Amino acid sequence: MLAGAVVVGSIAFLNGMASLVLLAAVSDEPRERLFDINVALGTAIVTLTLGGFLAYQAASSLGGVGSSVMSLPRWKWVAPVMLAAFPALVGLGQLEVNHPERLPWLFPVTNVLIVTIPSLAISLVVAQRYLRFNAWAWPLSWREWSSAIVYGAIGATTVAAIINTLYMVFGGALLIDLKGHGDPFLIGDNLPTLPRWLGVAFDISALSVVAPLNEEFWKGMLVAFFFFRKGRAARCFMWGVLAGAGFNILETFQNSLVILTPAEVSAQQIGSQWWLFAVARAGTAAVHSAATGFSALGVYGVLRGRPRLALCYFVGVTIHGSWNFLNFTLAGDSFLSQAGPDSDLLDVLSIIGLIGVFIACVTLLWEMSRRVRDGAPAPIYRLLGMRPMSEAERAVWTPPAPQRHTAEMYKDW
Repeated sequence: MLAGAVVVGSIAFLNGMASLVLLAAVSDEPRERLFDINVALGTAIVTLTLGGFLAYQAASSLGGVGSSVMSLPRWKWVAPVMLAAFPALVGLGQLEVNHPERLPWLFPVTNVLIVTIPSLAISLVVAQRYLRFNAWAWPLSWREWSSAIVYGAIGATTVAAIINTLYMVFGGALLIDLKGHGDPFLIGDNLPTLPRWLGVAFDISALSVVAPLNEEFWKGMLVAFFFFRKGRAARCFMWGVLAGAGFNILETFQNSLVILTPAEVSAQQIGSQWWLFAVARAGTAAVHSAATGFSALGVYGVLRGRPRLALCYFVGVTIHGSWNFLNFTLAGDSFLSQAGPDSDLLDVLSIIGLIGVFIACVTLLWEMSRRVRDGAPAPIYRLLGMRPMSEAERAVWTPPAPQRHTAEMYKDW
């Protein structure tokens, strides 16, 4: 598995290097130039970073090189600083979109920071809370933390994207052949020819059923791949959050490339409202992280024979599917078959619903990282006969007085 990770990371790294070649053919028209630079340089930044991390960490593990431990006190300030910088970056990004001729080379950096900050902040906070409330857990290394994020970004997205695409292509082609008109495999052109009720049903099935079931399965499977680490419930929840955050980074980045295409800007007037897309990244980061935390608990429940925890997988799917469904009711006329509703009232209700799901996911991330516990010391501590004190023992325990070392103590030496 480690050798495969080295190969996958190296391929991603080389793809990032290759994308830099596209910078030699950027357009002279300001809007198209901004789009071209964002695609080439943004892709290079993301794939070089993710691929490089994966290849380095996997190669280091193969070589038996240890990784430093994530310490709790040193990193408490990082996530608040990142979140404080997020609104300023959104404002800067909107300024760059409004004036594409001014700072086109800075925009890819701004865009990548906007895409990654919410996910990385959630990853840090949940990891810190895990360490805080599970004092007898096996130390969390930076390699473990970063590998979980990179798995979600590269591993889970790749497999899930293939399955999602197969469903949309072959499922859409079948419906077009049965109930629509034109070439069944011209999905984009001929899905709108389906009867409206059938188009709506297909869109909802793709967005709120197949995609959540598929994506949450592959993100949660990190627990199986990490099972040799003997992680318990709290650690598996944290692994899921990290994988969901990584998944969100790459998926959101890919969406950010599409939203700035010149055709989209001219057709949907998205240029002046780009900040809405940017702010929504915080929502998707919370949703993917919370949903996959529950999915990971579900996989842990299956592997450990705990049926109640296994049901958590469907909790994760429900969170993810609800978010996608509310996006469909908000902008269903622009998805797939374009048969979705277009109503101002429905738009308002959808936005309220999205805000509610976001708040619920943030609350779940905060509380679950405190309430779900590993329940026992790490195996190495139990092997050594070490265990945490009970509440009664902690109530009567008095720390030993520090010994004072003086010259008198060493006079016989």
